[in-house]
Amino acid sequence: MKKQYIAVISVLLFILPNIVMAFDKAMIEAVSIQACKDIKNNNTRKLRNNLKQNHLKVSVLKEKLVCNGESVYDFALTHNAYKVAKVLRTGSVSIRDIPKTDNK
Repeated sequence: MKKQYIAVISVLLFILPNIVMAFDKAMIEAVSIQACKDIKNNNTRKLRNNLKQNHLKVSVLKEKLVCNGESVYDFALTHNAYKVAKVLRTGSVSIRDIPKTDNK
């Protein structure tokens, strides 16, 4: 009886990672396609909801995703999706003035 359990467990351990990996690839592809559709339709709300549901950030989208051979920002501009382009363009840059002090 123990040998049967060990055989079943070993088969599951061999097959299970392949199933999980195939599911991840399909999920990533579906999320990417939906993001490109949302960008093309200039729908910032759907894009943000899609990213939030899949625990992704806009910065990851800008760095990793390519839609029809273009970066997501260029893809948005190509399809006149200016609201989405504005969301993709914004960053976190700050300028701070520091007073000069005398060392005397």
